[in-house]
Amino acid sequence: MLLILMAAASYTLPAQTTPNSSSAVVKKGTKYDTIIRKHVDKPVVKAKPAQKPVVQEVVPPVPEFVNQPCYYDKNGNKLIMLETTTAQLVTKKKTLGLKGAKQFFSMDGMTSKVRFITRDSIVFFIKTSGDVIDLTSYIKLYKFIPEDQKREVTVTTKEGLLNDKDDEKGKLITMSVKPISKDNYRIEFNGPLDAGEYGFVWVKNMDLKEFSVYAFGIDWKNSN
Repeated sequence: MLLILMAAASYTLPAQTTPNSSSAVVKKGTKYDTIIRKHVDKPVVKAKPAQKPVVQEVVPPVPEFVNQPCYYDKNGNKLIMLETTTAQLVTKKKTLGLKGAKQFFSMDGMTSKVRFITRDSIVFFIKTSGDVIDLTSYIKLYKFIPEDQKREVTVTTKEGLLNDKDDEKGKLITMSVKPISKDNYRIEFNGPLDAGEYGFVWVKNMDLKEFSVYAFGIDWKNSN
């Protein structure tokens, strides 16, 4: 009997485990998370046209006083007053009239206090009182020659028996006048002015002996 019980014990099957048992081994498969999103088309944004840069219009200044030419500083958009002085109209016979006679403007000082250092063409502005028809017949620009502590320029000459043109001094400068607004004008030249002494002279009445002059000097820049 004892032998039969021992044999039965040796053939006992192992205990089955259930999934709920704490010792159970569960093989888990790979998990995949799937997110479903609805496709929404983005609105088409049109590119804005490139804006043109705003160019601010430069308004030229207006001279404060009438009939006084002013130098126009285009870099600073401002006006610079010239030297205000007077010139005497002198009539002189040459060699007792044998070489004719001449009239010339003469003003004190060999140089002007107002000077511009440039090789470029320069511009002047002038405001009139409104009664000017042809400005170039009222005002002239002369290049004066320094001599004996004065600045002089020959205005007219009268021929004699012996002509002496070498005695003439200075010269009349050709200029153009353009209106920029009512009673305001822009004075320009064909090219750069030579270095030297200059003066605007009012010649409306040549019967006078003394004339108003607005003088300036030009010193050319050193190219070095």
